[in-house]
Amino acid sequence: MRHTLRLPIAAVSAALLLSLSACGGSDGSDDDSAPAETTSSAPVPEETTEAPAAEQTEIAVDETITDPEYDNVIKITGLVRDFTAPSKPNIPDGGGEWVLVELDTTAGDKFSGGIQGGFTLYTGEELGGTTTGIIDDDMTAAGFTPWETASSGEQTKGWVAFQVNTRQDTYQLKYKRLAAKIIGQDKEIPEKIFSVDLPTS
Repeated sequence: MRHTLRLPIAAVSAALLLSLSACGGSDGSDDDSAPAETTSSAPVPEETTEAPAAEQTEIAVDETITDPEYDNVIKITGLVRDFTAPSKPNIPDGGGEWVLVELDTTAGDKFSGGIQGGFTLYTGEELGGTTTGIIDDDMTAAGFTPWETASSGEQTKGWVAFQVNTRQDTYQLKYKRLAAKIIGQDKEIPEKIFSVDLPTS
């Protein structure tokens, strides 16, 4: 014999009500389960400012290198920091600078060597810059006549350009007098380096 189980009417009503609620039987007007609306905006990029380029500055210099062995006289009369060379902006863009030094050179006539170069820039004990002719056109266009070598007994005046890959606050100008042997004499002139501190202002 099978037994039939019957739920009380109150229990059936409660079960039906629970079923309707679980199936979303409400009209949804107060549904807290709906996703909240969100708004998004594109990120605002940070403002970046590039460091201003260093301004070209011309400085008067009054220094002299005298080489008594050759009777050579080298006067340093001018200095240009951060020279603007339109054809070669890569040097200042990379953290360096173009430096110009004005030389008034007089070569003695004791020997035939003259003054052929040998100029460098130093920062302390480190080589700061070497001479170059690659911006001669820029210099000429800006009114700075490139320096020319001085043969025995000659006097020349002009500007020497130095390429400095890492800009420094101060520089020394160094002139290297090469060793030489005097023809017809049992005498040699040793190499010598002359140094001059260049001003900052």
